[in-house]
Amino acid sequence: MRLPERWTLLRPGPRTQDPSTGNWMPGPPQEIPWWGLLQQRIITDPQVEEFQDGHVVQRLTLLLMPGLPGGVKRRDVWRFDGPAEVSDLVAVDDTVTVQGTPRVRRPAIGSRRPAYIAAVVRHASDLKEGTP
Repeated sequence: MRLPERWTLLRPGPRTQDPSTGNWMPGPPQEIPWWGLLQQRIITDPQVEEFQDGHVVQRLTLLLMPGLPGGVKRRDVWRFDGPAEVSDLVAVDDTVTVQGTPRVRRPAIGSRRPAYIAAVVRHASDLKEGTP
């Protein structure tokens, strides 16, 4: 089984030192492409918080294929890469951040090989309404 959505893990790259000041700066992120599926945790009552007008935060569940090099960690940032027709929860190129510890899920009966990794993620967006 392969999950249908393309996601990219954005891991912090190696730090570089600014030659003029000597300060350390974050390097470009390392991009690791992977497969997953984003779902609402509770369909009848999704956890959505609105802090200001147009600023919404959602908690969702990201299911990922097992076997990711380095595993999935707390505070990992994932970017949604498509396909665009399934982007009803997040838009293409939006990012989500892992909240808490991701869990490996196995089938209840049969193989003990991991079926998928479940991670609770947080998605924040600035919604803009179209003006006529």
